This record gives sequence, structure tokens and C-alpha cells, in this order.
Amino acid sequence: MSQLKVNSIVPVGGLPSGANGGIIQIVSTTRTDTFSESGINEGSHSGAAISVTITPSLNSSKILIMASLSIGLDNDNEVSFAFFRGGSILSNAIGDTASNRTRTSFVGKCEATSAIEGVSGWFLDSPSTTSATTYDCRLSHGVNGGNRTMYLNRSHTDTDADQDSRSISTITAWEVTT
Repeated sequence: MSQLKVNSIVPVGGLPSGANGGIIQIVSTTRTDTFSESGINEGSHSGAAISVTITPSLNSSKILIMASLSIGLDNDNEVSFAFFRGGSILSNAIGDTASNRTRTSFVGKCEATSAIEGVSGWFLDSPSTTSATTYDCRLSHGVNGGNRTMYLNRSHTDTDADQDSRSISTITAWEVTT
């Protein structure tokens, strides 16, 4: 059996003048089952709906986090998610404060309780560590004053019919050097 071990991936023609860096490792989680959480207040986030753990090999590495989520809601309204690291929201990966508006990362619109909204996003983080680091996605909504139920990979109605799909969600962490 052959193995190829490298410290980075660089284009065949080399890097442009003055550039450096490469991909060190990629770790990914795909969730095929469902997640649900009730009692989510407007302006707050759920618990971790999906997570991935990466152990950076260099303190100076950056982590590119990419997620594609299938989000359901018990109301037809805005759905969103934010990236968290080690249980805390990545404050530089959410929108600015603006009165009572929810600060979150990536937003979509769930058009019906029988629908799932695909919401994707990515962010380049600088964790400055070589310890195992867990990133997760937490869900939020835009229903005024509502304690709502949110879902991953299913709709609210989730009937046994072809119009109510089951789907997957993924989160991937790329360790990159610059």
C-alpha cells in the first residue's frame, strides 16, 4: 500500500510571488439524522445542531469553517445559524448590533412548516491554538416574540409523504497556513 504524506498542497506551477501557505488537514461531519429543539426564543440560538472537532498542527494556522444546513421551523419565517467555537459564538462572524435585531451569521427564509430551507456559509477563523477545537452551528429564527421549535434535516410537519423530505447537513473544518 502506498501513502502520500505532505505538509501542504501547492499548485504544480508553484505559488505566486510573495505567496505561501496550503491546506494541512480537512475534517468533516455529515449529519443524516434529525435534530430538533423547542423553546428557542427570538434573538437566541439553539444548542449545537451539528459539530466538528479539529486539532490544528500549528498555532498560526487558520481554520476555514464551511457549513451547509437544512433547517426547518414550526412557522413560516426567517431561519439562520451562527458558528460557535468551544461553546461561544464567533463574535466576528455575526452581523453588527442594530437595535433589537438578531445577530447571526447566515440567513434564509423557511416558506412553510412543511418546508426545509438550505442555508450555507463559511468563515475563516484564527483560533491560535494546537489543542482540539470544536466548531458547531446553532440555529435561530426571526419569529416575533416566539418560543419556536427548530429542526435540522426535516420540516416541522414531517409527514410521511413525498413533499416532506429528509436531508443531510454538513460542517467542514479546513486547517490552512498562510
